[in-house]
Amino acid sequence: MEQMLLTADRLVLDTHNARKMRNADSLDSLKASILAHGIIQPIAVRAPAGADRDLEGDRYRVFAGGRRLQAVNELIFDGKLPADYLIPALLKPAGDDDAEELSLAENIMRRAMRPVDEFKAFVRLADEGLSVEEIALRFGQSIKFVMGRLALGGLHETLLELVDDGKLSFAAASAYTLEPDPDRQLEIYDNLPTWCRDTSHNIKTAITGAALRSNGQVATFIGEERYLAAGGKVTVDLFEDHNFWISLDLIERLKVERIAELKADLTADGWSFVKTLGELACNSWQLTRLKPEEVVLSADDQARMDEMAARLGPLSERAEADQLDDEEFEEFERLEKEYEAFQNAGRKFSAEQKAKSGVVIYDDRNYQVEFGMVEPKASSSASTSSPKQEKDPLALSAPTLSELGKASTVALAHAVEANPPKALAMLAAFLELGTVSSYTQYRPGRLKFEQPGSAPGSYGSDTSPRSYADAFKSYSDMDAAEIGTALAKLVSRTVDVSQEWLGSNAAMRRATLDAFDVDPTPHFDVDSFFKAARKPIIFAAYKEITGQDLKDGKKADMVTAVVDVAKRTGWLPEYLRTAGYKGPMPTAPEPKKAKAKKK
Repeated sequence: MEQMLLTADRLVLDTHNARKMRNADSLDSLKASILAHGIIQPIAVRAPAGADRDLEGDRYRVFAGGRRLQAVNELIFDGKLPADYLIPALLKPAGDDDAEELSLAENIMRRAMRPVDEFKAFVRLADEGLSVEEIALRFGQSIKFVMGRLALGGLHETLLELVDDGKLSFAAASAYTLEPDPDRQLEIYDNLPTWCRDTSHNIKTAITGAALRSNGQVATFIGEERYLAAGGKVTVDLFEDHNFWISLDLIERLKVERIAELKADLTADGWSFVKTLGELACNSWQLTRLKPEEVVLSADDQARMDEMAARLGPLSERAEADQLDDEEFEEFERLEKEYEAFQNAGRKFSAEQKAKSGVVIYDDRNYQVEFGMVEPKASSSASTSSPKQEKDPLALSAPTLSELGKASTVALAHAVEANPPKALAMLAAFLELGTVSSYTQYRPGRLKFEQPGSAPGSYGSDTSPRSYADAFKSYSDMDAAEIGTALAKLVSRTVDVSQEWLGSNAAMRRATLDAFDVDPTPHFDVDSFFKAARKPIIFAAYKEITGQDLKDGKKADMVTAVVDVAKRTGWLPEYLRTAGYKGPMPTAPEPKKAKAKKK
């Protein structure tokens, strides 16, 4: 390696510099630094090629430090530096491949490259035969980081262009990598409503459907080790701390097995009963809970609880006002779980209490397990011989209801945006009711306006809000039709007819969808619905659509059959049906076989 001092006219940008289109980068801060302190970090050059000679002599190729060279050239052009300004350089023996790798390493370690340049540079290294482990080792990055960049580099070219133009955020681009097929990625992008295409939550929902997050409550209830051991398939998220469980049939079976295991273990531990809420045939508010006996905590444990309580107080207030960002929300959830664990450690149920109470598994909401629960006493007027109420075999599970509610909300948001007059009527009704209400059934939405890119019914955004002055100026410049369209789009981001928001108020949900003439069909995920459905639901749907009984057999074959006819006929579950739903379109009759003529 040789140290040199070279003037700008003796330097030419190497074609193997990993960073492209430096003109798009801001050079103001770099030029100010050069004027104040000179060039602190020498540029890296390699020996001139035959074509790099002119009348003045050799011209060295800059493969690391192109921004510094461009900054010096601009300062010379502006008259702020002399033409013979000397630039410190290090001459390194490097071939074409080495030059690109060294340039990539410097850009990663110093200033962030343009994202697409970085993604593609990693792909080129992998194409040249380097393993993921080798790339990670060379650049001091984790294997997951390198795999994520390779996945981003493999995105459909159209999506990469959108990232390059600043029209698709890094978070959204990362979400599209959940689908490995580039053509399918673009199809998902095109099929999403415009306000969802740059929102990671909606993109992931479109790709994973009814899949479970590996760190969610249902997955925690089952256990990742059990799921994987049973052959469960996983969609890996290279940019989050969780993955997605996609073997829906297996998940349903593992729930049943886990419940049976809990019943055996907890009954042996002395509890008088272990039942699901469905087996109790009562509402959760009818249950009472015994208070466990107090156990004295150690001084260190008590100090930690006090520390968590002090932090949870303000976080809880901000959570109620929907003001937590993603990091704060994760901290809030983590502290709540840790605090609850300390509380449980400081309270124990006695043997006598266990004999008087039991354990309830809330199979209606994320399989939460509660201890010390007392069953409601039977009514004195009830017959002691009356049969036990059985669970409706056609009842939809909580996760399925949640997915259908999301589909309703997205469909409604689309319709609201397309109908400015009715959107303004909805806004007026919301304003009359005020911004806060304890009775969610009074309104099919929330008055909290979401930023562009937010999902209908969600609480978060990948973009920052503009200032009031900018917003007011923008709307003031609109004519009546334009501002009506803009307001309709804003109102569409407040609607929420999800299961979590409206609950069992089906009348409010249906009336709102009818008012906007909503067609939920394009937003209904037929495949996910039937994959998660129990057999009685599949039998009933097939019978309703075709008028025929579906032959019992392997669930996968039954799902294929019912999905096919449901898609062809436009069938919708009762939850999504609106006034315009006329039932499934009749299927084409099978051709009749011609009767053989008698001779």
